[in-house]
Amino acid sequence: MQTGADLVLFCTDTAWDRYGVEIAAAAPGLDVVTLAGDDTVSEADLARIDVVFFSGDAYPTRTVAFISACLHAPGVRWLHTFSAGVDSPVFAEFVRRGARLTTSSGSSARPIAQTVVMMILGLSRDMPAWTLAQRAGQWAPHIGEEVDGTNCAIVGMGPIGEETARLTMALGMHTIGCRRTITGHEPCETRTFDALPELLGWADYVVLALPLTMATNGLIGVDQLAMMKPTARLVNVGRGGLVDEVALVDALANGRLGGAGLDVFAVEPLPPQSPLWQMPNVIITPHNSGATLLANHRGALIFVDNLGRYVRGEHLRNEVAAEHVITPKTS
Repeated sequence: MQTGADLVLFCTDTAWDRYGVEIAAAAPGLDVVTLAGDDTVSEADLARIDVVFFSGDAYPTRTVAFISACLHAPGVRWLHTFSAGVDSPVFAEFVRRGARLTTSSGSSARPIAQTVVMMILGLSRDMPAWTLAQRAGQWAPHIGEEVDGTNCAIVGMGPIGEETARLTMALGMHTIGCRRTITGHEPCETRTFDALPELLGWADYVVLALPLTMATNGLIGVDQLAMMKPTARLVNVGRGGLVDEVALVDALANGRLGGAGLDVFAVEPLPPQSPLWQMPNVIITPHNSGATLLANHRGALIFVDNLGRYVRGEHLRNEVAAEHVITPKTS
């Protein structure tokens, strides 16, 4: 067991101003180095850092400055990130150096699930057509669809998948989850990945809400898209690498898939030349589905709780195993 006096924390000035009291209470005596704006952190301060709190306020505008400083801090023993996904090479580098890694998984489940529902409803009612008509000043009614009674397959039943299941069932959708190992605590019927082909053929909406790993990289490719109904819609709030984007574009363009709601992409920001931008059956959000002030707040509270656990030598919440951090190669 150690004391706060043994630790030096690195975080943004914004995070310290908002949560400094709580952080100090969790680890009395802790010292802090903050990133002020995008200023350079001195080598002497970088050398003192033990613990890093990568808070939601740093993303995306201050991420480069913050992570660059972290990478130049040789003694980082533990990094906590506001994000749920840790497939970036940056996280793999810290694990390679021997640092522990924890996340605020679950903190953004509500807004991401709400974004999924927004996309499902938007695709069912052809919201893109209404948006185009509004911009053109045109009164252009059209016939939409209702989602109650439709089938929804949710691939990935972590906090986001579970919250999405609750919301889709509240809309009257027939919802089945899919995950590697069934816990028995899922809010809906759930099957293992062996059932994925069957679920893809059954679903009117397929929601991807799982992390990118070596096992899930390219999970939805040409063969899987061919299993889906030509009227089905794909919603991806996991990671862009889960889907073969070229195959997705081809299926959307040639009527083999009804539409897509996409928050994540193989390359981010999505390049201006991507055909996805101009497709009338696609809703795009800029990897932004979980970005709310409340999500950032919940994420910070998870870090504060973990900091107390770290000082006391207890089990850390949402600690990521090394094998789940290695970034998969993309073709």
